[in-house]
Amino acid sequence: MDPEGYVSFKSSSTVVSEAVYQFLRGGVYGAIWGMVTPFPALGTVAAAAEASTGIFITAAPFSSLSSVPTNAIMFGSILGVQRLSCKTMELARRRDDMWNEIFGFGVTYRYYTYFLGSTDKRLLRHNRVVGGTAVLAMIYATLLA
Repeated sequence: MDPEGYVSFKSSSTVVSEAVYQFLRGGVYGAIWGMVTPFPALGTVAAAAEASTGIFITAAPFSSLSSVPTNAIMFGSILGVQRLSCKTMELARRRDDMWNEIFGFGVTYRYYTYFLGSTDKRLLRHNRVVGGTAVLAMIYATLLA
């Protein structure tokens, strides 16, 4: 038996690859949610009408495809931040236990409240930065690597 306990991530490259994998996985979940969500996408006419009247009118499934990227980025960033923070803690502590997950939850909660749950302006800025970074990473991997 290993005296330090089981550690699944022994280098920073495996931690980053796990975070990227979870970001992509969350992006797929968010895209699926975005296709069937009853909420209008931020910045659309339906969202503006809801904000001005205060009356929520559900959108039909597959009617709001503009919300797919927003939801994909939100879900993906939440999963990516959670995995990156808890696995970085595991790497630093050399221990795989529940405290890493609790730390990851705390970091993710603060991330959500600051960027995603705060104001529409911060949410739009967050989604543009994360989406642009994802596109640049794909361009780099396709053309330059």
